[in-house]
Amino acid sequence: MAVKTNREILTAGKNYKQKAAKKFGADEVTFDKDSRLEYLTGFHKRKLDRQKKAKDYIQEQERKIKLEERAKLRENKKKVLEKQLADFKQAMKDVGDYVGEEEDEDEDKDAEEQDEGEAEEWTGFSDDQEDKNDEQENDDSSSVKPILKKYVQTYLDDTTVDIEPLEPNDNFEYLAELNNVKLQKSEQILDQSIERAKKYAKFLGVEDKPKSKKNKKFRYLTKNERRQNQRKADNNKRRK
Repeated sequence: MAVKTNREILTAGKNYKQKAAKKFGADEVTFDKDSRLEYLTGFHKRKLDRQKKAKDYIQEQERKIKLEERAKLRENKKKVLEKQLADFKQAMKDVGDYVGEEEDEDEDKDAEEQDEGEAEEWTGFSDDQEDKNDEQENDDSSSVKPILKKYVQTYLDDTTVDIEPLEPNDNFEYLAELNNVKLQKSEQILDQSIERAKKYAKFLGVEDKPKSKKNKKFRYLTKNERRQNQRKADNNKRRK
């Protein structure tokens, strides 16, 4: 077995082989003169391009943020309007003037059915019925006394003055019944109307004026009170 020399031992390792492979690289390196010139003279231009891209990116992000904010505002306004509409409907229901869609449809159906029933049942007025109605109207008109009495006065200069005093009438209740007015419920209807007006005013934001606080009247100190205050101030100074 031959003995290895020192050179063979040192050159047999892995590190030596890698260094030997890297020792001899490319024989020649050539550069494109135009590209080299553009790179060496284009630092400012590339800097401006980077700034422009960054500015465009920031503007795009701001635009997206604005669109999101507008969408949120529209959604909030929509919710507020829906809430106000619901409150308005509830207030109208509390007052008793609200008529919903279902009630409208029911009323329309009832009206149509009633019209159809009347059209089927009605056969016209007879002569006897017309005569009875005329006689009843004449009796009612003769029995009812008018509330207003009219007086006409003529003066020498050909001027006429019509005076219509309002006098108490004993047939006031009878007139109210003819007009489908129940006097027994007048106070209740008045209270309901007042309560309804209060709710409308409260809904529209009209509230009672807050009571203004009375300002205390300014009072000057008397001579003795001023002396006492001065003595107290002097005593406090001496203690210090």
